[in-house]
Amino acid sequence: MPSQTGEKIDFRKSNNFMRSWSAQTGEIFREDIALSTNRAPPPMRGRLAAAPAAQKSVEVPARRTAKQDPYVNTVRGAIHAAEAVSNAVGGLQHWLNSPPAPPPPPKEKPKPVQTVPPFDIQDIPGAMRKIGAPVGADLMDKWFAGALNYPPTPADERNGINQNGVPYPPSMFDTTSVKIDWVMKFARAQKGRDYLMSQFETTAARRELSKSLRPFRNRQDIWPWLECQGDIVRFHKDFQFQQAPVEGTLSQKLTQFITQSLSNEGLPDDLTCTLGSFNLYAAVSYAWFDHKKKLAIVTHVSIYVKDNFTFTDEAGNASQYLGHWSRSHVAIVPAHQTAAMANIGWLEYPVAQGDVHAKDAVVYPVKNSDFRAWQRKHNQGGDFVIYTDRITVKLATPIEVAL
Repeated sequence: MPSQTGEKIDFRKSNNFMRSWSAQTGEIFREDIALSTNRAPPPMRGRLAAAPAAQKSVEVPARRTAKQDPYVNTVRGAIHAAEAVSNAVGGLQHWLNSPPAPPPPPKEKPKPVQTVPPFDIQDIPGAMRKIGAPVGADLMDKWFAGALNYPPTPADERNGINQNGVPYPPSMFDTTSVKIDWVMKFARAQKGRDYLMSQFETTAARRELSKSLRPFRNRQDIWPWLECQGDIVRFHKDFQFQQAPVEGTLSQKLTQFITQSLSNEGLPDDLTCTLGSFNLYAAVSYAWFDHKKKLAIVTHVSIYVKDNFTFTDEAGNASQYLGHWSRSHVAIVPAHQTAAMANIGWLEYPVAQGDVHAKDAVVYPVKNSDFRAWQRKHNQGGDFVIYTDRITVKLATPIEVAL
């Protein structure tokens, strides 16, 4: 791959105070500087540090000393004193006869070696906090501290199967970090919720409702959350009947930004950094049964988010570009799509601006594959599934489902 080091390039860098992009010019930096993955991983979640083993103290008996003769001690003391006086006189005479010592040569001060400040992949959460994405930063910190867990393929990701060919362990389901009320503060999530509710009575939704409720048709009614004993994973599996996607992966946001004439749309927000693209789901919250008409009448529905915090790429495709990062900023290079399609490869290089030894003068490219490389190196880092809590909606018009 030919090097393009030193070439000028236009890019957009985060203005964290204004929460917007600012146009910048930099140059592709030399090849021996790259994103670091060398920092030791954080303590693994759920693993207790081993306490040092208690050591038994062993009492050593005092050594017995032989009884000394007082006369012998007196004679020895006199001899030692005489030797000390003789040595002192000899040393003084030698000093008087010696020439003065030459002055020591001046010491040369070592010149400081300038280095490019390193940027480690574990610095990204700190940068996310600076651009206003604290929830996303917390989740990435959790990923770094997790046990090794990842789906080898997108199909495994959808099914929750990890690298060992088994379902994700319970520790890889997060049901507390992200709240549905927080998600609904974002306009696109509200738009997604409205679209979801407009799809409750489609043929596909009715088919799923009938499938979920038919096993309980001999009851008077059903409260699925109680039926599942508050287990959101089981609740989702057994009673979810409709979903609606909400766009927003970082890659999609960058693409949208680029294709709309580089208009200043603002930085990726905390929802993007937390969930990327995600689905809103609807599940039955309450239904009663009309035995005469053989119907289930759904009156209440739960809405929630399920999302995978993962760095899985589609097989055969280039690894997803997640922007150029420093300790304080995220930057995007508008030409990144063209470069990726043409397989030019300069996306492998950092972009520098001004004095490369200054703080945040270099931004480093980050891709999904960098997180996978970190996992292989440290045998740590866990993809996990996020569930929010639920909001319950009473339907203005109940849904009648034939059983």
